[in-house]
Amino acid sequence: MKLILAFALVVASASAQDVQHAAAVVARLHDQMLDPASFVLDGVYVTKVTRLPNKHNLGQAVYCYAFRSHNTMGGYSAERAAEDPGLFHGRLQIFQPDTNGNFPGYDTGWFAPCKAKNIDHEITDVAAIAPSLYKKSK
Repeated sequence: MKLILAFALVVASASAQDVQHAAAVVARLHDQMLDPASFVLDGVYVTKVTRLPNKHNLGQAVYCYAFRSHNTMGGYSAERAAEDPGLFHGRLQIFQPDTNGNFPGYDTGWFAPCKAKNIDHEITDVAAIAPSLYKKSK
């Protein structure tokens, strides 16, 4: 019942397609972690393709994910992921921080689809739905 209620609340603020897609990707990210139990979702955002070089993809959704989990040393490592139909042909790209803590290609740089100014809406509430899709147990 909680899952259905959470899904209804999330869908009310975003399209069902965005929520369903993002929840599946969050589950996939969780399952790929070295320590899935340590996975923390910090944010899921939807932006739109607005770049002229990709005008055939204009208006399509770009999904941006901010997350962290334990690394091999036991500390938390922050990572980012994005699905941009124009730049990455819809494939999920993972971004590591540089020495300054920035994520080049994700939210800094010329072709960075997840810049704060491009955010259309946030759907971080998919965190309530994604656990039901996890394949690896916590």
